Amino acid sequence: MTQAIQSILEKHAYTPDQYGIYRSGNEGYWSNLNQNENTAFITDLERTDTETAVKKHIPQFHDVIFSPQREAGLEFLDIKPGEVCIDFGCMWGALSVGMAKRGGQVISVDQTYSSLRFLNERKKHQNLDGVTCVQNDIRKINFERVADVAVLNGVLEWVPEFEAIELKNFYGKSAERAKTPSPEATQRDVLKMVQRTLKPGGRLMLAIENRFDFHQFIGKRDPHANLFFTSILPRPLANLLSRWQLKRDYVNYLYSFPHLKEILRETGFSRVEMYAVFPDYRFPRLILPYQSPWKGYSRPSSQNVSLKRKIVNLIEWVLMSGFKLKFFAPSIIAIATK
Repeated sequence: MTQAIQSILEKHAYTPDQYGIYRSGNEGYWSNLNQNENTAFITDLERTDTETAVKKHIPQFHDVIFSPQREAGLEFLDIKPGEVCIDFGCMWGALSVGMAKRGGQVISVDQTYSSLRFLNERKKHQNLDGVTCVQNDIRKINFERVADVAVLNGVLEWVPEFEAIELKNFYGKSAERAKTPSPEATQRDVLKMVQRTLKPGGRLMLAIENRFDFHQFIGKRDPHANLFFTSILPRPLANLLSRWQLKRDYVNYLYSFPHLKEILRETGFSRVEMYAVFPDYRFPRLILPYQSPWKGYSRPSSQNVSLKRKIVNLIEWVLMSGFKLKFFAPSIIAIATK
């Protein structure tokens, strides 16, 4: 950690704990694991390395945490050695590690302390001195003009969820939750905060699913509510469906390419470049300019996949290569400049 980052955190009253994690007093919980699972996982980190602990406790998330494919979108940020980077909602820190490997001085922010404990141990095992773990609710961050780079990777859609989430007990499960008056307004407020955090000329990478991903029209469930069609329906109808099925409002708003670009411009970003991502932003195979994605588009391989997957791949190829319907690409990466 550089003296500059230490000064930033101390100025904003963050206090390091015994593990060197800077804490704000604002706690929360969002994880694929329930709290008991996380406790066992983190306890094991005290006697083994992070990769061994992942293989033992959560092998299904090994690639989510360690695959270098996860870092592909960072190439558009052109991170220079010493630049201050903030990973908002970093979770286990796949992109924080990617930015540190590129020479960035990374502030990794998450509300979930157990996730930060894991990342804090990983940086020690990999000698990544450029990662500083910070616990805070990203909606409450008040940095101004401190960062050269910011990342919101699979985070914006979760911003309107204010209560704790144990994903396996949330995804597609009925549970009443506090009402969010305006999910889009909440998301816009976070984007304005990120914009304030950046220095002039600073860059944001935002990754999210496309609201009109073609998969949603052929039987894939919404990736956050686990319901059919909630992403693509008009918001009031999606809300009624979610209340009927899950007893809660639909708040995990996704956006189309044009609408997301409009929101970024309206929240203070002067230049926005949009990219279509295949098959998704988590493990991108192709990242293509939205203006002409088919110029570099290649048909996904159908070797060693199920018949269902072959049919989906064929539909994608017809839509993208044949009809050039970029509006229906699966995921979005936006690179926005202040």
